[in-house]
Amino acid sequence: MKSVIITLIIGAAMIGGSILYSSYLDRESRELSHITSDIKTCVLNDDFNKAQEKISELNKSVEHFEKIFLATGDHIEMDNIKIHLSELKSYAEYRKKSDALGKIYVLDFLFEHLPRNSQIRIGNIL
Repeated sequence: MKSVIITLIIGAAMIGGSILYSSYLDRESRELSHITSDIKTCVLNDDFNKAQEKISELNKSVEHFEKIFLATGDHIEMDNIKIHLSELKSYAEYRKKSDALGKIYVLDFLFEHLPRNSQIRIGNIL
């Protein structure tokens, strides 16, 4: 009987932790997408100085997020985000609008993909 109770407690803790982590991941992903949207607006308006400020803000947010994400998430996804963010920074610095917009769309996809990839679904299990 004791082992059943311990098993139920461990199961509840795992489910609760998964729900909290998924909620955190979703919230952080939306925040990163929001900053990316601000960058897109700046680039579309040819305000590259403001875009560079927002890119620095995004970079700091990604670094903060990375500390928790790497403990449980896919390292390759975080590497992809950082690579595309570095390229976006370079494109904004040299005012290459179309290239910067391409990287913004990639980053937006990656941020949207983060919580979906961590949800428990048949596609993620198989």
